[in-house]
Amino acid sequence: MAAGADGPARRASGALAARVFDRVIDAGAALAALLLVVIMLATTVKVVFRYGLHQSLIGVDQISGTLLLYVAFLGAAWVLRRDEHVIIDLLLGQVGSRTRRYLLLASALIGAAVCLVLAAFGTWEVITSLQRGIRIPAEIEMPRAVNLVVIPLGFLLLGLQFLRRAVRLRRNDAPPSPLISV
Repeated sequence: MAAGADGPARRASGALAARVFDRVIDAGAALAALLLVVIMLATTVKVVFRYGLHQSLIGVDQISGTLLLYVAFLGAAWVLRRDEHVIIDLLLGQVGSRTRRYLLLASALIGAAVCLVLAAFGTWEVITSLQRGIRIPAEIEMPRAVNLVVIPLGFLLLGLQFLRRAVRLRRNDAPPSPLISV
């Protein structure tokens, strides 16, 4: 009987964890959107300085490149959660719904495994880069870890989102999608 009473509490804590995770993903997407605006404004300012004032701004391209990396890794899990990622549906459109679900489940598990492995190796690389004091020799010399830190974070969030997708597919309650008719 104690195990049965534990069920609602476990489900409630799981729902809370899912809401918190969704908020983290939403915050990452919001930050990615803000960074896109910053990149646009910085590029506009650089163009005005170059052609209007005949001055150059050092480091705008380098910083924009770093911010684009952040945009990609902060937004990836959000895109996957919304099922708006790019997929090749040539095969999925030709198979039955049950086979489609199994293929999507397999791809979600493979995606999760790859992302979580890359998150682990990326974390190790960030730590190593910080310990060695590696810097990027460019217009603005900055620690290499600044560029790297978002990679394991993004892969961790993406890997966890792939796992959530796999659980939904396994339970047969995946979100509606033009291709997912489970």
